[in-house]
Amino acid sequence: MTYRLRSVSALLGITDRVVRAYEEASGVSIKRANETNPASPPARVFDPFSLFEIAQWRRTSGAVKTPESGPIIISTYVVKGGTAKTTTAVETAVHLQAQGLRVLLIDIDVQANATQILGYEPDLTEDEAPDYGVSSDAIVRDTLASYLVPYIEALNKNSGTLNLSSTVTRAIKKPFGEAGPHLLPSDAFVSDVEPALFQAKGQRELMIRRLIDASKSGGLPGFDARNYDVIIFDCPPSVSLTSAAALAASDFVIAPIRLDSFSVKGLAKLMSELSVLERNYQLKPEIIILPTFYEPTIARINRMHKQLSTYRDLLAPCVISSSEDFPRSLSSYLPLSLQKPTSSASKEYSIFAGYLFEKILSKGAEKARKVSE
Repeated sequence: MTYRLRSVSALLGITDRVVRAYEEASGVSIKRANETNPASPPARVFDPFSLFEIAQWRRTSGAVKTPESGPIIISTYVVKGGTAKTTTAVETAVHLQAQGLRVLLIDIDVQANATQILGYEPDLTEDEAPDYGVSSDAIVRDTLASYLVPYIEALNKNSGTLNLSSTVTRAIKKPFGEAGPHLLPSDAFVSDVEPALFQAKGQRELMIRRLIDASKSGGLPGFDARNYDVIIFDCPPSVSLTSAAALAASDFVIAPIRLDSFSVKGLAKLMSELSVLERNYQLKPEIIILPTFYEPTIARINRMHKQLSTYRDLLAPCVISSSEDFPRSLSSYLPLSLQKPTSSASKEYSIFAGYLFEKILSKGAEKARKVSE
């Protein structure tokens, strides 16, 4: 996938002139069209790797603000499938990274759609890969379960020794290089998290929260949460201990609500789950309701959007419109925003990510104040 200047400007949220200036100042190597086709003009030809390298340079040069205290933890979750939950997790990760933050996406949904959108094969083994023409690098070997299950076992035994797999140091994938969003992928074995949480001694819902804290002290080879400004969990769309543990670790919960089949019950269930966390652990992640599948010309959808006004204090100030392009992300193994950076769908997620960016900065400042008190 390659881009011309206008597409890169759209993804980075800056002008063409500024992109040119950043290219020169950063030293990022950008190919020219006439290098591969002498008949072409010497136009800049970017790819996802160079795009994110420029975004990283913006960050290191101080051109963008970053959270004072991180990482900020976000979960995408609602008890209903087909709401664009995974699309929201992936697109938000891509746009926040493009806007200058360091993002880790953790896929804890056994369907592993986020993993597949980012170019990995959750259903194949390493032995099967050559038969399908798939690179061994695209095979999922480790998931959150590779860390969390041994961590819980060690806690249950009061042992400081983690029995980690030999490949776990390579668990985190980097589909667009070091400068792009990172991924802790999913496959069928991520389901091992659920029974491990059931068998955990003590506060089971806090195990993911504790695991992230442990990673900050260097206790998890290959996974240091301090390397990231933002960690996004793509949760399964069902009530589970796995989802509850992710919610308990979160500062924000993004609830994508599909406007063409809006269910008050799904939101009510989410509110109920969060009230339990607040009652039991004094944890209160902020809910952000993101309306999806919006079509202004359909009266029923407009009525449902108005119905959401009951939750106006929790509503994002933007919507994600219906688009036939979203399903193609899964089959093409590439996020829509990196396929069509100038599309309306990409622009809408860029607006949402910008809104979320400001909230992330505020939350980081709030956490920093609490640490200093």
